[in-house]
Amino acid sequence: MKTPFRQVRADTFLGTIEERYRIELNARSDALIGNVLDDRGFDSVTQLVDACRGRARGHARRRRVFLTFHAEDRAQVDGFRLMARNPRLNLDFAETSLRVPIDSDESATLRRVLGERIRMASVVLCLIGNGTAWRDWVDWELGVGLKLRKGLCGVRLRESRGRTPPLLSELRAPVARWDLGEICAVIERAAATRS
Repeated sequence: MKTPFRQVRADTFLGTIEERYRIELNARSDALIGNVLDDRGFDSVTQLVDACRGRARGHARRRRVFLTFHAEDRAQVDGFRLMARNPRLNLDFAETSLRVPIDSDESATLRRVLGERIRMASVVLCLIGNGTAWRDWVDWELGVGLKLRKGLCGVRLRESRGRTPPLLSELRAPVARWDLGEICAVIERAAATRS
C-alpha cells in the first residue's frame, strides 16, 4: 500500500514543498501551495508530487487539452481521440487541423482563434508523427502554449520515428509512447510543472 504524504496546510509556501519533495514546479517560491493546487487542477500535494515525478496513473481532474499535430497524421489522431474515451483518460479536446500555410492571408484570423483555444486549455499535447517536427503550425502552437504558461508534452504516434519538435526537446518536455499509462502520466506531469 502506498504511504500518503504528510498533510500540508494550504498556506505553505511552494518553496517549502519543492525542497521537501525535491521537485521543481516552475513557480515563485513564495506562492501558496493551495493556490498552486487550484491553478493546476490537483486536489492534494500527493497528487501533485506524483504527477511531477511522472507517477500519475489517472487524472486528478478533467484536463482540457489542446492537440497539435501534422494534418497528414489525422487518422492516428482520430485513433488517439477514440483511445481517450477510456475512463482512465479524463480529457476534453480543443484543436483544429490546419492545411493553410502559416504565412497565408488567413493566418492572422487562424492565429487569433487558435490562441483562444490554447488559452482555454491547461496542457498542449503534441502528437508526434514522422513529419511533425518540421511543421510551422506545430512550432507556433507549442510556442503560444509556452508563452501562455501551459503544460507542454508529447505522445509519439504508433510506429512513428520522426524527430521530436525542437521546443519539446529544448524544454525536456515529457514524451510518452503510445501507451495509456504513459499518456496519462505525461499529461499530468505537464499540468503539474507548467510554468
